[in-house]
Amino acid sequence: MTVVQRLDNVCHVIMGQAPDGTSYNDRGDGLPLLAGPGDFSEGVPRAKKWTSAPTKRCLAGDIVLGIRASIGAKALADREYCLGRGVVGLRPKAGLDARYLWHWLTTIAQELAAKGRGATFKQVNKEDVGELRLALPPIDEQRRVATILDRADSLCAKRRQTLAHVDELAQSVFLDMFADSDARWPRVCVADLVDNDAGGARTGPFGSQLLHSEFVDEGIAVLGIDNVVTNKFTWAKRRYVTHKKYASLSRYTVHPGDVLITIMGTCGRAAIAPDDLPTAINTKHLCCLSLDRRQCLPEYLHSYFLLHPLARKYLSQKAKGAIMSGLNMQIIKALPVALPPLSVQRSYVERKNHLDLGVRRACASQSDELQTLFASLQQRAFAGEL
Repeated sequence: MTVVQRLDNVCHVIMGQAPDGTSYNDRGDGLPLLAGPGDFSEGVPRAKKWTSAPTKRCLAGDIVLGIRASIGAKALADREYCLGRGVVGLRPKAGLDARYLWHWLTTIAQELAAKGRGATFKQVNKEDVGELRLALPPIDEQRRVATILDRADSLCAKRRQTLAHVDELAQSVFLDMFADSDARWPRVCVADLVDNDAGGARTGPFGSQLLHSEFVDEGIAVLGIDNVVTNKFTWAKRRYVTHKKYASLSRYTVHPGDVLITIMGTCGRAAIAPDDLPTAINTKHLCCLSLDRRQCLPEYLHSYFLLHPLARKYLSQKAKGAIMSGLNMQIIKALPVALPPLSVQRSYVERKNHLDLGVRRACASQSDELQTLFASLQQRAFAGEL
């Protein structure tokens, strides 16, 4: 018989608490700290700090749930951890299977996130978590459902691993072709490769040239860090300016095939503007490069910037701060580039496109289908339809 229970009736809810600020270390003294969802990676704890004065603790086998920022993100504790303010520990009581709880938490993540409150970032409290309602069949049925969902989840994970291997293969192709290219081909700098008639190298408008209050719901697109941060161009939050405003900012136009590099916030990411890009400009957070394609192909420079040992060494030397916080247009323009002939660049692009447009697209499509089926299976499982 299935009964509906509050989560805190069937599970210990352990709210995290920040340790004393002087207790943090990276030497492994004390317990690893899970301060928030940023210390999780695909369901696995990845603690960045340790504390010699642990406060709230979880045990191996407990589920750690994010309650700030990425509300609903979760990890399975593989040992004892100190819990910070951004997480809560969940320890099932007798009669609740931990794997059943793990899968159920996925289905209610949006419901929990909707309870979030706060101006700077959203968060939920112990009552928000504890009052969640869980349909609880007998323990043997819970285990049967969890086993089915574990198997389905394993298939999805294998497909994600395949996608990761495709990305690694694409990187290997580049390194095999070009890792020692600085010794074989002439060295130039990025400034030598841009087409100044098409805009050359430029950042977006600064200061009063473009204010947040001037963004509108439709018009000319404005590109920022979120369009580039994954190292592939993606449409994220849409921002626009009016056509009238664009007329005064047209020198910041981004063209299809331009290479975009983040220089503020999350620095050092790069993407290529797609062929179907509508009229758009970039913000001051991006450096935009319009290349002379008689010398250099965008796909080559994009991969070179992200992967080539010469580029990585140069950027690590020039960047100021912990995460390339000092990147600017002058550093990028002076970046040394080992420039192979166009025929060699084209050969690389063909191989890369085969992986991206052929193998990777097929894998991604299968992964999306599996994830959709898995989500449907989860919903059916907790509706008692399995």
